[in-house]
Amino acid sequence: LPADGWIGFDWVHFFRDANPPAFYPPWTKYVSLLTWPLLVGMTLAALGLAAFLRARRPLNLLFVFLSLPVLWTVFLGQVDGLALLGLLAMPYTPFLVLMKPQVALFACAARKQYLLSILVFFLFSLVVWGPWPQQLFSVWQVHAEGRYANDIALGLWGLPLAAVLAWFSRGDADMLLLAGACCTPYLLPYHLVVAVPALARLSPRAAGLACLLSWLPLSANWLGPGGWWAGWLFVAWVWGCLAWERYGTGRAALCGLQ
Repeated sequence: LPADGWIGFDWVHFFRDANPPAFYPPWTKYVSLLTWPLLVGMTLAALGLAAFLRARRPLNLLFVFLSLPVLWTVFLGQVDGLALLGLLAMPYTPFLVLMKPQVALFACAARKQYLLSILVFFLFSLVVWGPWPQQLFSVWQVHAEGRYANDIALGLWGLPLAAVLAWFSRGDADMLLLAGACCTPYLLPYHLVVAVPALARLSPRAAGLACLLSWLPLSANWLGPGGWWAGWLFVAWVWGCLAWERYGTGRAALCGLQ
């Protein structure tokens, strides 16, 4: 499928010509060195590998690729798949993780060497590009229209919840991703694509339901802007399933989550 602006909108208007929005890290412009097929291929390859490494049932891989965040990311031509690729290759690819850090960054808390890698590259980037993180938090100022209707970030309001979930997520990168999503300052539903491979860890029944829940943000077409917030049901379900499996193995088996 060609990137014609309807398909691959963000690729055509931002990344292909090395002109990403101001709130992206400055090295994002180098995505222009890729081609449209290569960007899509790397995104799907990262998803496939991440899901395969977690897979408990072959059917779960189907639910991973049919989830809304995956199809939305590919349709837009976004770079979140590169952040997932960066997580797979950590600690050697912090620049990919930080390219789209809203959710991916929290997975690095699972290992100390990942955090050290992120810190070293972050300090290096400040030397090379200056105080670029200021731009990440100016998303509402950069866009004259203000906060996007589909921005479902809880921001600082979600910090207490994120702290509690992170405590119970210690050492589990997928659970940490979902916990961190509760306090990230900017979150569109497709940013959760880095957490979608976690569906491969669930039973087919639980993964299938998670896939269906991932599509609920589109209810905004009928319910209005409030429908976007239904995306949190996906986060709650997947984190809950992983936590149930981790802390209540016997009960999880009884409920069909294993």
